[in-house]
Amino acid sequence: MPRQSLAGVRLLVTAGPTHEYIDDVRFIGNPSTGRMGLEVARVAQRMGAQVTVVCGPTHLAPPAGVRFVPVISAEDMLAAVDERFGDCDVFIATAAVSDYRPEKRERGKIKKKKDKLALRLTRNPDVLKRMGKRRQPGQYVIGFSLEVDNALDYAREKLERKNCDIMVVTTPAHFGDSREAVRVINAKGVIHEVPPSTKAELAEHLLTLLSNVLGGKEPELIQCFAPKPRVAVRRASKSAAEGGGDS
Repeated sequence: MPRQSLAGVRLLVTAGPTHEYIDDVRFIGNPSTGRMGLEVARVAQRMGAQVTVVCGPTHLAPPAGVRFVPVISAEDMLAAVDERFGDCDVFIATAAVSDYRPEKRERGKIKKKKDKLALRLTRNPDVLKRMGKRRQPGQYVIGFSLEVDNALDYAREKLERKNCDIMVVTTPAHFGDSREAVRVINAKGVIHEVPPSTKAELAEHLLTLLSNVLGGKEPELIQCFAPKPRVAVRRASKSAAEGGGDS
């Protein structure tokens, strides 16, 4: 790993899960521990970057020398990231943000009175997509895409929709401390493949790739994406040409 190759780079990282409270004691969440984002922060800080981590609930301690901003919900994370995004050079979104939250948080504890309980959910803000829209020339954005089937297709679509430079494609094995193989894509195709590795090793792979890109080194394509099919332009029917309206 290149020493101090990210010196002076201002890095903003999201990590961990979000907890969306149903009442004061229950929440919707996921198994994310925050380890991936915290390892990215630790390795980046060692490479000379100025690192801020916005992190959801975790039992893990933040790395020394890193600015640590604890949050709970997706809305908390959005507010914290939004406040700091304009001052970063690179944004890396590793957090497993809950897609939905309860429409209403009940006070206290919901009592067990009925056999069934209906829970109305509403969409959470998409932190990565919001920052992709906000980004300015010179800012670099990296997302993570956890997929099960057709992983590259979904990750490619997500990269484009959220205006990212690269996307790290993971699987459900990404949660916790297990070893995992990942692929990294850009708009052209797969640019890096990581064999089964720890989170610390994944962070080193990703940040070495980042330092090379920021240094002007174009990544080599391992696998090119096939061109997307063009949407055929529908020709007007004869009746439309004669004034009969759209077909």
